[in-house]
Amino acid sequence: MSSNKTIVKNSLILYFRLIVVSLLGMIATRYLLKYLGVSDFGLYSVVGSVVVMMNFFNTVMITTTYRFVAFEMGRDNGRSVNKVFNISLVIHLALIIIVVIISETVGIWYIKNKLTVGAGKLDDAIFVFRFSVFAAILNIISIPYQGLITALEKFSVRATIEIFRSVLNIILVLLLGFFVAEAFRIYAVMMAGLALISTVLFVLYCRIFYRSFVFWKIQNEKAKYQEMIAFSGWTMIGAAGQVGKDTGSQLIINVFFGTILNASFGIANSLNSFVKFFASNLGQAAIPQITKSYSRGDHDRTKNLVTYISKYSFFLMYFPALPLILETRFVLELWLGEVPAYSVAFCRLMLFNGLVDSFMAGVPAAAQASGKIKWFQLSMSVIMVLSLPVSYWLFKIGLPPFSIIIAYITTSAINVFVSIYLLKRVINFDVHFLLKNSYCKIVMVFLTTIPLFFISKIFDVNIGSFAIIILASSLWLIASIFLLGLERKEKAVLFDFVSSRLKKFNKVK
Repeated sequence: MSSNKTIVKNSLILYFRLIVVSLLGMIATRYLLKYLGVSDFGLYSVVGSVVVMMNFFNTVMITTTYRFVAFEMGRDNGRSVNKVFNISLVIHLALIIIVVIISETVGIWYIKNKLTVGAGKLDDAIFVFRFSVFAAILNIISIPYQGLITALEKFSVRATIEIFRSVLNIILVLLLGFFVAEAFRIYAVMMAGLALISTVLFVLYCRIFYRSFVFWKIQNEKAKYQEMIAFSGWTMIGAAGQVGKDTGSQLIINVFFGTILNASFGIANSLNSFVKFFASNLGQAAIPQITKSYSRGDHDRTKNLVTYISKYSFFLMYFPALPLILETRFVLELWLGEVPAYSVAFCRLMLFNGLVDSFMAGVPAAAQASGKIKWFQLSMSVIMVLSLPVSYWLFKIGLPPFSIIIAYITTSAINVFVSIYLLKRVINFDVHFLLKNSYCKIVMVFLTTIPLFFISKIFDVNIGSFAIIILASSLWLIASIFLLGLERKEKAVLFDFVSSRLKKFNKVK
């Protein structure tokens, strides 16, 4: 039970971080769009997406680090953590060399020969690219330390550093107003500076409070190197699929429609990332617990965590997504002032795609905990990347820009079914339990909200009516979740929790 309380506590910390970071990020995006202009904002998005192609090492290695650290902690109370950390550090140093080589060869070649940029903007694009690569390298250095903090479930530390970074970010964006003529280049330098500050903070924290875990010691255990490299290699394939899809999408849009549509796509990604954090925070808080439960052989607890994390992640994401989908144009006008073309369609479809992805919220943790990730990563990354040639063909025959998100949704739905199949075949997961207690409940709740999409069309939207839409959709969703999304035992736990809170409140009063 204490482990469940830890998940709840860490989830609340991550939600607080989410609210602060997202609000500051949305404000920063508004002013960044104002100071850079739509075209330069789009160019920054597409140049940044090229860097993300190299930056996927971060996703790969933070997953590898916290998986092996958490596994060792669950098995022998952390006696082997230092060994895992130092092996991770060596692997990261090698990855930095790879990133620099790829960036200075493939990256620069692509910008010079393939990227569509405005007249006189090529030098700016290369300048921004190189500073973005520098920021990516700094982030790679911090990954072993972030992985350790995640495995130790010190989410308050990560939240504090990320909030501090967001505050600095908005201050720097507002300062761009004094340097509008050189804003494009100055912003890239600022982002590299932010990466340096956050990396230093992560390293210092671990060096001060977990010295026994991070002190340098050469590791000669060849088998552990091979195990971690193999795990990171398969994880890299999965991460490359996601990053390849995101980056390839920006590049394909750039080829067919130019930087203006890149800006629209970047805005949709920002909004979608904000909403997806509602779902991913719960998953992040639960991943160390899933890994530790699996390493101890407690497969019933692993099954329950995976199942209920998937269900609750969808519900948590649907709360902000529902009113945003209902009134996307009003939200974008309120947020950005000037709404680039196709932003509304991009945002609505991207949010829906995020909801489909949330079906699998608990699945990656189960696969990673078992270590049997080969077929998960291979099949899911291949299916993900298939959306790119499909999108290219759709654009080639003259379909509108938002067709690319429809391709996303299709491949995401296929991946849900593939993940279920692999859970059963690879780790003998109780798929029936997952379908009955998670997916069926999700579908029933979603179907009850469909009338809202028709009702919302009746009203003219302003601040007052939008507030009413948020309140009404939230109450509707709460009722649907309570009546159809929760089991009897979950309702009993909810009643007990509310009752205990009320009793404490009355005593204090």
